Amino acid sequence: MPESVKGVITKGVGGVYTVRCEDGQIRLCQIRGNIRLKKITPLVGDIVLTGDSGDPDIPFVLEKILPRKNFLVRPPLANLDTLLLIFACEDPVPDLKLLDKMLIICGALKIKPVILFSKSDKDPESCDKYVSIYKNAGFDCFPMTKNEPVPEEVKELIKTGLTGLAGPSGVGKSTFCNKLLGEGTMKVGDISDRLKRGKHTTRHAELFEYEDGFITDTPGFTSLDLFDVGVLYTDVSGGYPEMVRESSGCKFADCRHIAEKQCRVRELIGDGIDEGRYGRYREFYEYLYSRRPNSAGGYK
Repeated sequence: MPESVKGVITKGVGGVYTVRCEDGQIRLCQIRGNIRLKKITPLVGDIVLTGDSGDPDIPFVLEKILPRKNFLVRPPLANLDTLLLIFACEDPVPDLKLLDKMLIICGALKIKPVILFSKSDKDPESCDKYVSIYKNAGFDCFPMTKNEPVPEEVKELIKTGLTGLAGPSGVGKSTFCNKLLGEGTMKVGDISDRLKRGKHTTRHAELFEYEDGFITDTPGFTSLDLFDVGVLYTDVSGGYPEMVRESSGCKFADCRHIAEKQCRVRELIGDGIDEGRYGRYREFYEYLYSRRPNSAGGYK
């Protein structure tokens, strides 16, 4: 019996899965019956074992889906290592609450976030401010313009593993991807002048080879609610590493940084802790705390 070949699902359409195997070959696969019986849906990004199907039209099958390190429900995507969060400095103006929400999700799913502020040439002063805020918080953060090449530091961060691109429409995700992979890889949409928001152009997740890894767009990620990925109030701090760093100076080990006495984090607001970031932290925390699970399995 032929040996199974390991690979990663790079695309799935109509029940047929494209698998990039470790030996370099591309296999078109159907699902073997035991996977169907377990009611497991293969996802783009899944590491799988493939074997011969005996069907000349689709000659291979998915024999086994290996354990996932994480997965997204929207878009359906597994085993994300890094997420490039792309926000424009203007046109559209950056939604920092959305950015912070995405950072919380990254923390909960153990995904490394890298922040890019595009269109930095349109408002350099504001861009410098945004980059400074998030660098000081502890994130890898870079300015970016349409006509300049992708920063070498960013290329180094994404040359291995599976990297996703996320952010509002119209901020330059497709342009960024085409810089890395070649023009025409992703369709580029224009900003809607009337609504000042981007037109959706990406329809599904698909992995593209880049260096020793893969890169993909993540349509639908920005619309995820924190509850979609099971984020609890105790997970909010994962999006605020600057507060985690300073929390050792709080009087109470379980300080929530809301109203406790001798809270080092609140003492540093405006002087090491960005006031806007703190306000968004508190909003997320209080929202999730008000909906924390109760002993009956419901929500308070």
